Amino acid sequence: MKVVVWQSAFLGDLILATNFLDNLLRNLPSAKVLLVARPFAVELLRGFHPNLEVLPLEKTLRGTLEAVRAARGADLAFGLQRGARTSLALFMTGAKRRVGFDRAELSFLYTDRVPHRWGLHEVERNHQLLRAVGLRVYGDRLRLPVDADLLRKVRERFGLPPRFVLVSPGANFEPKRWAPENFAEVVRKLLKRGVGVVLSGSAADRRAAEEVLASLGSAEGVWNLTGKTSVREFVHLIAAAEAVLANDSAPVHAAEAVQTPVLTVYCATDPYYGFYPRSGVYLVPRNLDCHPCKPNPKVCKTGTYACRFSVSPQEVFDRLWDLLGKKRVAD
Repeated sequence: MKVVVWQSAFLGDLILATNFLDNLLRNLPSAKVLLVARPFAVELLRGFHPNLEVLPLEKTLRGTLEAVRAARGADLAFGLQRGARTSLALFMTGAKRRVGFDRAELSFLYTDRVPHRWGLHEVERNHQLLRAVGLRVYGDRLRLPVDADLLRKVRERFGLPPRFVLVSPGANFEPKRWAPENFAEVVRKLLKRGVGVVLSGSAADRRAAEEVLASLGSAEGVWNLTGKTSVREFVHLIAAAEAVLANDSAPVHAAEAVQTPVLTVYCATDPYYGFYPRSGVYLVPRNLDCHPCKPNPKVCKTGTYACRFSVSPQEVFDRLWDLLGKKRVAD
């Protein structure tokens, strides 16, 4: 049996899809599952499951057509995204059964449409796709492969302290980024208490990290590894951390997937959209008439960006310190 799963959105969306993949592969242990995803998925999911093949998608017409050709002959196809490209591409594969969300663009191209509802966690929304074709849900945990040897090499390569907090100040869009001076204030409090801090993220997050360092005034005690790791090394950095502090972004889901305590600071977005850490702590802006904004806001609709300053550094530090205390007691 050949099954196609199409999830070519952001890194965080792919990490959230790991639970879907685990459940799918447990239901269909002899099936060959083809995951169409962005190129970083090849490295990220190395060693995930022997029956999972990752097809790196270049988001061009040619890349999409190549993915369609590779996916032809599928018995079953799932569209985890709601874009027109996904709906049309899966239709073009000729898969006998195509399952997607009713809010997807061109959703009429699916043979089975599942209600997409805000208020449910993304993992639970994906579960509905499985249930639509009579498959069971065995669990809801996210999972990313962690290699003990790579974990050791990452520690050695970057000279990491034995215990540290990973701080990731970036996010895909500015309205989702907590103010850099706020991150800096939390980092300052951690350093004063002897806690090491690692700034990390993708190359696109370098500016956000530099703004934090500029607000901090000194880089002493801070390892700035933003843009200096592969996606797999980034996950292993998170696995090595004592806790993670991040915006509503991929590091939150990566932390859950490797079972590292995580604190999420929301700005424009909201847990209602279903991307919150179920095993972590999150803080949300209060007393803002404009909040919540859209699920992926690119600009502030009021022009004030007030949500980026609504949650106080002291509140974040207190909750983070509490997380660290619980982690150390557990250890």
